Amino acid sequence: MEIIVLLLLIAGILVLYYLPKISKGLHKTSKQNEVIIKQNEVIIKLLKKSP
Repeated sequence: MEIIVLLLLIAGILVLYYLPKISKGLHKTSKQNEVIIKQNEVIIKLLKKSP
C-alpha cells in the first residue's frame, strides 16, 4: 500500500514539474502558428493581386 502511495506522490511531483514546461511549449507553438497564418494571409493577398 505504501508503495502505491509513494508512486502516486512521485507521479504527482513529475506532473507538477513538467506541466508548466509543456504548456510553455504549446504556447510557443501557438504563437508560431499565428505568425505562419499571418504570413499566409499576406501571400494570398499578393497572389490575388498578381495577374
